[in-house]
Amino acid sequence: MSQTYLTTFLSNRSKKKLSLRLILVLPFVLQIFAAVGLTGWLSLRNGQKAVNEVASQLRSEITARIQQQLNTYLDTAPRVNQLNANALRLGYLNPDELESTERYLWEQIQAFPSLPNMGFATKTGEFIAIERQENGKVVFKIADKEHRNELHIYESDSKGNQTKLLKVSRNYNIFSRSWYKDSVRLGKPTWSEIFSLTGQKTLSLPAGHPVYDESGELRGVFVANFLISFLSDFLHSLNIGRSGQTFIMERSGLLVASSTLKEAFITNNDKLDRLNALDSTDDLIRLTTAQLKEHFGDLTKINSSQQLDFTIARQRQFLQVMPFQDSRGLDWLIVVVVPESDFMDQINANTQTTILLCLGALALATVLGILTARWITSPILRLSAASRAIASGDLDKSVQIKGAEELEVLGQSFNQMAQQLRESFNALAKTNSELEIRVEERTAELTEAKKIADTANQAKSEFLANMSHELRTPLNGILGYAQILEQSTTMAPKELQGISIIHQCGSHLLTLINDILDIAKIEAQKFELYAKDFPFPSFLHGVAEICRIRAEQKGIAFVYQPCLGMPPGIHADEKRLRQVLINLLSNAIKFTESGGVTFKIEYLEMGIGEKLEGNQQKPPSPIHKIRFQIEDTGVGMTPEQLKKIFLPFEQVGDSKRQGEGTGLGLAISQKIVEMMRSTIQVKSQSGAGSVFWLDLDLPAATEWGNTAPIAKERKLVGYQGRKQKILVVDDKWENISVIVNLLEPLGFEVTEAKNGQEGLYQVAQFKFDMIITDLVMPVLDGFEMMRRIRNLPHYKEVAIIASSASVFATDQHKSLEGGANDFLGKPVQIEELFDMLQKYLKLEWIYDERKNEKISTIPLSSAPSSLSESTPLIAPPLGEMELLFELAMRGNLKGIVKRSEHLEKLDQKFSSFAVELRQLAQGYQVKKIKEFITSHRIEKE
Repeated sequence: MSQTYLTTFLSNRSKKKLSLRLILVLPFVLQIFAAVGLTGWLSLRNGQKAVNEVASQLRSEITARIQQQLNTYLDTAPRVNQLNANALRLGYLNPDELESTERYLWEQIQAFPSLPNMGFATKTGEFIAIERQENGKVVFKIADKEHRNELHIYESDSKGNQTKLLKVSRNYNIFSRSWYKDSVRLGKPTWSEIFSLTGQKTLSLPAGHPVYDESGELRGVFVANFLISFLSDFLHSLNIGRSGQTFIMERSGLLVASSTLKEAFITNNDKLDRLNALDSTDDLIRLTTAQLKEHFGDLTKINSSQQLDFTIARQRQFLQVMPFQDSRGLDWLIVVVVPESDFMDQINANTQTTILLCLGALALATVLGILTARWITSPILRLSAASRAIASGDLDKSVQIKGAEELEVLGQSFNQMAQQLRESFNALAKTNSELEIRVEERTAELTEAKKIADTANQAKSEFLANMSHELRTPLNGILGYAQILEQSTTMAPKELQGISIIHQCGSHLLTLINDILDIAKIEAQKFELYAKDFPFPSFLHGVAEICRIRAEQKGIAFVYQPCLGMPPGIHADEKRLRQVLINLLSNAIKFTESGGVTFKIEYLEMGIGEKLEGNQQKPPSPIHKIRFQIEDTGVGMTPEQLKKIFLPFEQVGDSKRQGEGTGLGLAISQKIVEMMRSTIQVKSQSGAGSVFWLDLDLPAATEWGNTAPIAKERKLVGYQGRKQKILVVDDKWENISVIVNLLEPLGFEVTEAKNGQEGLYQVAQFKFDMIITDLVMPVLDGFEMMRRIRNLPHYKEVAIIASSASVFATDQHKSLEGGANDFLGKPVQIEELFDMLQKYLKLEWIYDERKNEKISTIPLSSAPSSLSESTPLIAPPLGEMELLFELAMRGNLKGIVKRSEHLEKLDQKFSSFAVELRQLAQGYQVKKIKEFITSHRIEKE
């Protein structure tokens, strides 16, 4: 085996036919080439980077310099206008005095060589101006009061005096000049369109300055024209690389000045026409402007200084464009463009030198590599020939190598390798055989262990489910008859109190069963949450009142602190949230002997969540982050106890308190809160109390009104309408008895069946309005019975309620898929049963008082009104007061309502007292009830 493997390995290597000489030479040559090439590439790259930086700096500096010079040049004309306007306002200048005005303007134009023309036009059409012509002569242009439509042009001497009339222009109208119209229209100093002065081959930029008197009336407009050729001369003087250019243009594309063109206009029949940059004879100006329009779409969209790159005839160009604007309406673009070739000539020369050096180094490295490889490979080839003998399979063959010291060591190592290979292959074969045996044994053990674990888990699940079913069946009878007897009006208060204790004990036992099942579901990862919309403030109020009663029974304070801004309704699992809060509050009360417990609600923040299931057409509901905090002044916990409080079956405190629970409450609560994407946190100090809190993201309920249902505390005695027929199918007589005794007193006609077969027989004989059926029954189960009933034409719309003690969610889902409209768990809760009857049979209940009134909804903020203002309150005897006080301390609102009804029947004079007490009970005003009873109790004593 070892010989075959080695032979195959070496033969595969030989098929690649890579010469050792090539292996030695090629890396050496590649290293030299890579080093030289990388050096050249980095040099070129750094050079290009430096070019980009230098080009960017050059463009920015040139642009900034042009902007600075423009500000200097273009400040002259407005400044002269301002000086003239000040002189007019101060009285130093009077346009009506022609000689003084001519002298003043002549002195001004001598002081400002960049202004070829300046003057003043009145609001009545008179105009006086002085103009420096291209030949250096200065002329006066006057349109006086007598000749407003004629412009008289006079020559002047060296002292500023008129000499002779040169020309008279007819039909002259100063109001048609753009600088006059723009200044009057805007009412402030402004620039106007660039134009050519009459008879001159140059462009000027007029600056108008309107002048107003103290009353705001226009007196006239000063004008000063700036000579555009000054800008061209300045741009010509700039040194922008070897062939770079700069030019200034308007947003419309009309050129203002250029560093290459002498003038930014063309002569057409002795008329000067502005030159568009796109029509320029200079290729760089024309193509640069075209690139700007292509890049921005419109020159008016250039709002900030920007640097761009583009190519002309495969030559890269560096471009910078910057808007130039001032407060007088000027809006130009400064453009600087520099060819990359101005910077790259020397870099390209260096690159060529680098390439030549690289090629020379490559040739030299190749020659040296070949010579070195030949010197090294000759003895190695001899060693290769000897190794082929070993590769043929003869591992006992030894290799004899003489020559260089290193090769002799290599030969000795080869002989040792052959010996080690022989020993290694033998050991490997033995190890593989042993490993295969151990893997098979371990696999069999794991398979058996998995079967045992699966069997144990299945047995545990079946045991818990069966035990739950067996316990829930008698509990259904106990709790069912407890609820029936609590409705009795003939039993004495002590008997009702005993029935209430039976109900509470049964409910406690049911809670323990549910806790054990919940922890089993959590361990099996089958625990689920079922969210729905419910009123949030009344939910919290109900939780608080339940725990307030327990706290008062223990003689400690209980403080409920709701927050402002709570949502009226939320979308969550009401049952599980109530379970968590009541568990935390009950623990706080249980471990507090003095002081009290505080239940605090804090509104943290609101966000936007995902769309709720079933409401995809509506916008996402708001997410409310609510903090629930429970503080107590109890025994507290040590750090060691804090580490274990959320473990199943773990309890802290003394042995007396440990016996009051199963140790599952906090473990289940923590798992539930984790499924709600949060966690219960705790701070505690031994002997100083504890603080538990959790932060939940709760979606707001959709379309939830600011109302909450009134509890049905009055006794239900019937319903309106025709007699309803109900079929109850169950194999347990006690389950049927509970339903029958709940429904028959209300006027329902109830028919019984012991299994699905009897149920089908009854369905064939009668037409029922509702069917309540168990699921697991002999002869024919509830699933098959529902399937057959749904196939009957006249039973497709009849409501079917599946009722079972099964705790498996699969059974509940299976029953709904099999034809049931709803699921009623066992033990049956009377409120849940009546709600289903009302929902599916569309019933309107009748109560033992005020039969014509309907149970509706009231605002959450409402409270029962008092009758004490209209009718005097007379308290009942002390014995009745003691009984009412006991019911109030237990929080038994239902019992208080019944006793109030009894007081009305006992004596009419107690009616006001009874009505007041009943209204407080129906409004869940437990605290006010205690205060009300206590005050009248003291009076009786």
